[in-house]
Parts: sequence; C-alpha cells; structure tokens
Amino acid sequence: MQQALELKIVAVAGHPDARILRLSGEFDASAVEQALEEVTALLDAGVRHLICDCKDLRYVNSTGLGVILHFSRVTRERGGSFRLCQVSEPVYEIIEIIGATTLLELHDSVEDALVALT
Repeated sequence: MQQALELKIVAVAGHPDARILRLSGEFDASAVEQALEEVTALLDAGVRHLICDCKDLRYVNSTGLGVILHFSRVTRERGGSFRLCQVSEPVYEIIEIIGATTLLELHDSVEDALVALT
C-alpha cells in the first residue's frame, strides 16, 4: 500500500537561513507539486540551506529524485546548500542507479549535515 509523502519543516537553531526537511512515506509524481510549492516558498522567504532527512522516506522514483536534484541545484544557485542525510538503502539504490551520488551531498546523520553548515 502506497504511503503519501509527508513533509515536515523544522527550523535549525543558530541558523535562521536553514531548515530541515523531514520526509516520510513515498516520494513520487503524486507528491511533486506539494513538495515544489512548500520548498519554493521557503527559498523565496530567504532560506538558503536545506537538510533533507530521509530516515523515514521509504521510496523515491525518478520523478521524486528529479525534484530533489532541482532543490540541490536551486539552493546552490542562490549561494546555499542542500544535503541529504539518513538515506535508506532502497532510496540510496535509486540515487545510485540514476547516477546522482556525485551530484548530492550525502551525510550519515542530521548532526553530520548540521556540522557541515558551520
């Protein structure tokens, strides 16, 4: 049974221009519009650094990964950064199959990604 994508946005203490995106469920074409709207609103409001916590993300397809790559590109273009952390094995396999491991900053934990901000 498919579990819709849930996106929670968490502020980062000491970094007013950073947010943690906690993704859970499945990131596919049905979730693209919601994710694009919410993250674009963050970026337009001045957020420059995004940490995408994928601990509870069970599945991503090529469309969802395309959106993740878009977020990475846009944050870099705006002088910021985009980091993925706690990526599950099934999600990592999709990233690897598509050849995006060199295009994304991957971290083992949220804490590691936060350290990279400083």
